[in-house]
Amino acid sequence: MTEKLRVSIDRKGCISCGTCWNGCPEFFEQNQKDACSQVIDKYRIASNPGEGEAPVEIEKMVRRAADLCPVQIIQIR
Repeated sequence: MTEKLRVSIDRKGCISCGTCWNGCPEFFEQNQKDACSQVIDKYRIASNPGEGEAPVEIEKMVRRAADLCPVQIIQIR
């Protein structure tokens, strides 16, 4: 079994630039209420919009989105 990539977003530090959800809309999206980044519902851990597990097939895009975040609020474990 392939281990999934664990991702966390410091949503309070998000500047809503759109880099992550434009670069990897398969995993990230903009919250309609506060405009901050969040993990799409499909990949959330315990319904937490700031925590998720990315499958291996989109791992490269998720890592790239995290690397391109101008405020580095996306952590990968």
